[in-house]
Amino acid sequence: MKKLVTATLFVAFILGITIFLLIDDEENQTQSTPITDERVPVISDSEVSEEKNSLNIELIRVLQLDLSKLAEETFTMNIEEIRASHLERVEVFKERVVLAQEVNTLLGSYPWGPSTEVEELQSLLGLVVDGVYGEDTRTAHISELTIRKLIIDNVPNGTESVKVATSVNRLPIPEIVSIPARDCLEETPHLRSCWPGHEGGNEPTIQAAFDALPLALRNRIPSDFILVNGCHPFSDRCPYGVMDSRGWGPNGHCCDMPWGRSIWISNRGINSGHLNDIMIHEAFHAVEYTTLNQDMRTRLTGEFGDSERAADGAVAYFGGNWQHYRGSGTGLTDSQSALFDEIFS
Repeated sequence: MKKLVTATLFVAFILGITIFLLIDDEENQTQSTPITDERVPVISDSEVSEEKNSLNIELIRVLQLDLSKLAEETFTMNIEEIRASHLERVEVFKERVVLAQEVNTLLGSYPWGPSTEVEELQSLLGLVVDGVYGEDTRTAHISELTIRKLIIDNVPNGTESVKVATSVNRLPIPEIVSIPARDCLEETPHLRSCWPGHEGGNEPTIQAAFDALPLALRNRIPSDFILVNGCHPFSDRCPYGVMDSRGWGPNGHCCDMPWGRSIWISNRGINSGHLNDIMIHEAFHAVEYTTLNQDMRTRLTGEFGDSERAADGAVAYFGGNWQHYRGSGTGLTDSQSALFDEIFS
């Protein structure tokens, strides 16, 4: 706009000088014309005035056309400059957003052991995304924090408690779960009533829900999986359902508990009215973590975002409705359906 005003003033100045010179030149020519014996035609003042006006109007019109062209070129140039500047600011903003997201991920708090939260961190660190925060993840995590000169206060260690990747309903435990004495578990580990978090009494109901699974899903679950009625001991709350493929115990203890390769369904899950959908969700976790290769699991993450939403997608794929993470009734895209077709074909 500043360039346009400057150009306008400059053209107006030139126009004024031109008109002045034209008038002055014509008067000089009139005065310097030699007088001869020939009769000089007499031109009236009105005719002279009319001729000057016509000349001036034509000159103004030409200058106006040049001014309009200059204004158009200046306006176009300004628009391009503004657009280029805007695009540059957008790119800088995007870079800052990505950097902020990466820093938030690196500074997040992660439990030791399996969790859905750690998958994003492992992806950022360039690790195999297995959903388990262990020594390899911890080493890479500390290294990246050190490179970026960030604090390492939130980095967990092997003595911390863990949370299993579950379909947890984030509500307080409605009732106190009785934890048996440790010697009961040590002396009779095969006795489920000695298992921390075991509730019991609804095993037939859970078995019926398992038997009602679609054959394509049920037949993919390894035969050594067991069903447990209770609240899995790794969670600080009583989740609806948990799939444990490794035998995680309380206080971060891993991998030699008698309930390794198990599906836990709590009484809360049974009473929620969504038992069949919960069973599909946890059954898919069993298939995902024990039968699918890393490439397929990565593709699932690419389609759904994380393991929990992929399990909710399985609920939709097999005709269920309740989905804790994606929202009840959420459908599938064509590519998501095609991926499940590939898994269960």
